[in-house]
Amino acid sequence: MTDAPTSREERFFALVLPALERAGYTAYGMQQKLMADTGLNKSTASRLLRAETIPHVKSFPALAKALGLDPIELLVAAEIVPPEYLESQQALSETDRSQVGSGSLTPEEAADKLGIHDDVGRFTFFAVVDKLTTDDADEANPGGATAQA
Repeated sequence: MTDAPTSREERFFALVLPALERAGYTAYGMQQKLMADTGLNKSTASRLLRAETIPHVKSFPALAKALGLDPIELLVAAEIVPPEYLESQQALSETDRSQVGSGSLTPEEAADKLGIHDDVGRFTFFAVVDKLTTDDADEANPGGATAQA
C-alpha cells in the first residue's frame, strides 16, 4: 500500500504528467526513450510515469529540457525553491529584455538580480547553472572532460 500523495507531489505531477504526454513519453514503449533523453534509470522513469515519486533534483535540468519546461518550474513545483523565484525570473525577463545579449552575468549577479538571497536557493540555482553550462560545454566537446584526461 502506498501513501497518499502530498500536495507537493500533486503540484509536481500536475505540471509533469501533461508535459510527459505532450512529449509522447506516456505512449506504450516510450519509457526507454525517456530514459535515454533524461538519464533517468529504469525504476525512476517508471515511478515518474506512474506519478509515484518525484525524481532527484539533479535530473531536473535534463527532464525539463526533454519536456520543454523551465527547470525553475520543476524546482518550484517540487517545493525545492519558493514560487517567488519563478516570479522573479519572469519579472526579470519582462523588465530587462534590453540586457539580453548585452554582456555576460556571473551566476552570483544573476542570482542577485533574480532575488535569490538565501543559501539553499543560491546553492540550488548555482547547481542548475553549473549543470546547464556543463552540458553546453560537453556538447561543444563531445569527448567530455573524462576523454580529455
